[in-house]
Amino acid sequence: MKLYPRKYRAFLTQKLNFTRRLKWLAIVSAIGIIYYGSGKLGMAVALPIPPGSITAVWFPSAIAWGAMLWRGYNIFPAILIADFITAIPNYSDGSNDLLISIVVCSVGSLGAAIEAGLGSRLIRQFIPIFAPFGSANSVLKFVLIVAICTGLNATMGVTVICLGGISQWTDYGFLWLTWWTGNAISIIVFLPLLLVWQRVPPMRWQSQKWIEGLLLLSLLMGTGKLAFWDNYPVQYMMLPCLWWAAFRFGQHGATAAIVFVSSLALWGTVNGTSSFLRASLNESLILLQTFMGVVAVSTLLLSAVLLERKQAEIGLKVANETLEMRVEERTLSLTETNEILQVEIAERQQAEIALRQSEVDKTQLITSLQQQKMTVERTLQDLKNAQAQLIQTEKMSSLGQLVAGVAHEINNPVSFIYGNIDHAAEHSQALLKLIDLYRQEYSDINPQIQELTEAIELDFLIEDLPKLLISMKMGAERIREIVLTLRNFSRLDQADMKAVNIHEGIDSTLIILQSRLKSKTDRPEIQIVKQYGILPAVECYAGQLNQVLMNILNNAIDALMSQARGNEGFMPTIAIATEIIDSQWVKIRIKDNGTGISPSTQERIFDPFFTTKPVGQGTGLGLSISYQIVAEKHRGHLKCVSEPSKGTEFVIELPVQQKVLAARLECL
Repeated sequence: MKLYPRKYRAFLTQKLNFTRRLKWLAIVSAIGIIYYGSGKLGMAVALPIPPGSITAVWFPSAIAWGAMLWRGYNIFPAILIADFITAIPNYSDGSNDLLISIVVCSVGSLGAAIEAGLGSRLIRQFIPIFAPFGSANSVLKFVLIVAICTGLNATMGVTVICLGGISQWTDYGFLWLTWWTGNAISIIVFLPLLLVWQRVPPMRWQSQKWIEGLLLLSLLMGTGKLAFWDNYPVQYMMLPCLWWAAFRFGQHGATAAIVFVSSLALWGTVNGTSSFLRASLNESLILLQTFMGVVAVSTLLLSAVLLERKQAEIGLKVANETLEMRVEERTLSLTETNEILQVEIAERQQAEIALRQSEVDKTQLITSLQQQKMTVERTLQDLKNAQAQLIQTEKMSSLGQLVAGVAHEINNPVSFIYGNIDHAAEHSQALLKLIDLYRQEYSDINPQIQELTEAIELDFLIEDLPKLLISMKMGAERIREIVLTLRNFSRLDQADMKAVNIHEGIDSTLIILQSRLKSKTDRPEIQIVKQYGILPAVECYAGQLNQVLMNILNNAIDALMSQARGNEGFMPTIAIATEIIDSQWVKIRIKDNGTGISPSTQERIFDPFFTTKPVGQGTGLGLSISYQIVAEKHRGHLKCVSEPSKGTEFVIELPVQQKVLAARLECL
């Protein structure tokens, strides 16, 4: 049968759509089967407590989250149906109404699917999926997302069970804790293994690594046997082994070790040989899952901190190499300029000797010498300008290097403190709860204990300790913000032209100048008024643009300090405004309310070595270098608008895209 082109294309489209549907059906079926099998395994291992399938070990939650992150929301029907099929036999045993059991199972299955969909959506939005555990911040966000989503699912499921009359409201807390623990800890333990081994490139192993890996595996098995099979309370000896895995084998080794230890602990607890045994299997499993959650989170945090440190070391090494290369290039350029100058000086000396020897063409020779003299003077002036610009640039580069080094050194201990404050708060709350429980259960207090309680003011300590931890956390967050500001100002990783946020550069410069803005004995504090517009990312040399902002703001501060001395009613103010001119240009305006600049001074304000400051307080290079950076390096405009007694305003106009502007200039 012959098909026309249009019909043939329609036939191919139908065939392709059928193939896609068939592939989707196969994937959904496979995930549903895996979900059902893991659910049955969890119920067989953990012996679910009545009613239904509530268990402290629920493997399908990690399967559902991983499937959603892998295939998207198309897997939603598979999770919904598989969870319903897994749960319905436990509710329809004849002890409950069939219709109520179906409704309860349907709502519980919907909650499981919503939990996986919401969790995967939040992970994609707040965590970089290509490196999900590349920083301590990402690990903490992951734990928070898991805790919130599983908590919503547990609340939804247990509430429906109690509303349906299947369980009593008095058992609500115990059922909720079991449900939440089974889902949350299973995700925290098993989902990182799926994400890391799927998305993060593995590290290369040498022969020594294999030997070290076998030694680590032997230690894990030996310690696990003592803790979980021989009932010795040495479970916390597993932590050094897990930290070893994170330190030497990266996130792949850390996640695999977490799953291995969790499997050993679960097997020993189910078989009654673990040190976590309690009155019932469910209580034992809740205690075990709590331990594994703490172990998994601490190990993931350690591996993330180690990865951040490694990346920072690589960045610092690259920055040092780049700085050395730039210094060598500038030294070579300066040497070449000096050689040219020496050649020109030698030519001038030869011309003077020739002038003394002959006076035949005296007029022409004098004219030639004058021209050569002007050329030499121009060259000397250019050399001085180049040397001055090189010195100023090196100063800013050294300042950026120093700021980046300080920010890096502060960031490591602050990150460690910030990451452990939440754990300290949790542990302190647990200890305070234990003290309160002791005080409730034992009313007859030993006199020595009573005396010590009054001496240390226990009630005040219980009230003040959480506030103290909150204050410590606020302080750590403030230090982290300051470190981020210093890193933004240094911009050592943006030596090339890149699209950056102009407002971050302005704020970083203001932070550096904060000490000069504060009030002094002879003047009040300089007020900063910001009127930021909505700007796109601007392509520029971020470090050089920060240098321009630093020079202009320093001049404004100097002018305001000079006017504020002896003028009690004067309120020094600097207004900073940004706006978008059109789709290709942005404008930055920096205005002070100082004495202003006279018209004659404005004509020379951008000339090299021109300054109105006293001798020893200014070089006259700041605005000249700023003008070269804006006009020559960025093809922009730098203007000064001022009137005496009305303040001074500097206007910076920059193109948004340097490449587009360069192409237009070439066409013209």
